[in-house]
Amino acid sequence: MKNLFTPIILLLLFSCGEKTIKEIQINTNLTYSFDTVMVDAGDEFLYLNNRLFSSDISSDRKYLFNWNREGSNLEKIDLNDLTLVDKIKFDQEGPDGVGPFTFDFALTPDDNCLFWSSKKGVWDQNGNLLRELPIDKLLENTEHTEEVMLSRLVQIPNEPDKYLTFHRKWRSLDFYFLIFDFADDSFRKIELPELQKLSEFEITMMYDGQLMGSFNASALQSIQNDKVILALNSFNQAYIYDMKKDSLYFKAWEGPLVGSQQTAQLPKEVPAEGKERAEAMRKANEQINYGSFIWDDENRKYYRFSIKSIFSEEMTEFETYKVSGADVFLSVFDEDFKLIAESKIPEIQNRPAKHFVKDGKIWLFENIDDELGFVRLTIN
Repeated sequence: MKNLFTPIILLLLFSCGEKTIKEIQINTNLTYSFDTVMVDAGDEFLYLNNRLFSSDISSDRKYLFNWNREGSNLEKIDLNDLTLVDKIKFDQEGPDGVGPFTFDFALTPDDNCLFWSSKKGVWDQNGNLLRELPIDKLLENTEHTEEVMLSRLVQIPNEPDKYLTFHRKWRSLDFYFLIFDFADDSFRKIELPELQKLSEFEITMMYDGQLMGSFNASALQSIQNDKVILALNSFNQAYIYDMKKDSLYFKAWEGPLVGSQQTAQLPKEVPAEGKERAEAMRKANEQINYGSFIWDDENRKYYRFSIKSIFSEEMTEFETYKVSGADVFLSVFDEDFKLIAESKIPEIQNRPAKHFVKDGKIWLFENIDDELGFVRLTIN
């Protein structure tokens, strides 16, 4: 097994000491350490083109499953031994086919495979279709038929017939959950009105008077500790839906380092191409962008990275400014989502890619010479 382990012990001492935000003591004196590990794939090549975007962790935290959409196979990686265990081939066509293009992949609570694209369903780890999920049929002739963007599907814990998805209407900031019950082919809608405030920092792109899209108005979905957490990118706020209790609540924070929201004056509308769009994208991403939440079951804490991107004056082939680095901050919350610590992490100088918690450490994906590696962050 190839294993690169480079311990770096770092101490961060902020001169401001502890700060009081809304009568809550926020620790800004975090100490932490890093190490790096590599996965031994033998003679195989792992699919890293998508930066593990379509990957998920098994319920026992032992295996990482990485979906290779180009080869239609599922890479099973042992995170304890740091080895590639298997490549599981899935059909694209036929009765067990997942479709020619899969939008995304996730695991169910019992570690079956959820795929959604034109075909949505549950497969076992041998590539056999266990059940189709007739979501499109249920949404026919409803207000959700057109201009709806389907986000990640989630099976409700201990409810094998119930699935949740997060929707946004394409031409508006109407966000909501849909919960499907395939036992009786029904669904219900949960409104998310607080997400309307994303319009304050949304920038729309126009071409010949037509709406081509928008940016800087997103809600980042993560499934952690039997909860669906929707974190706003431009506000230090989140919706939390407890799947076991069927309850929804909203939280807002003000961090000593990341504040409570973006503050820059941004244009409401820019052309879909050209310098004006590039300037707006740079200005939006130089602001704080709040990330998604991850759960540490061992230490009973939630973590979240927030980022301010740094740009050079050089342009990319897509007429955007090149990213040259980032200021990265880590916020720590207790299991009731109370903010308890926050620090800048200067050793991380780019936007964190795929990351998760295992054995009390934050694992951050790193492509090291086209091989799969992880930088592991331990908070002491």
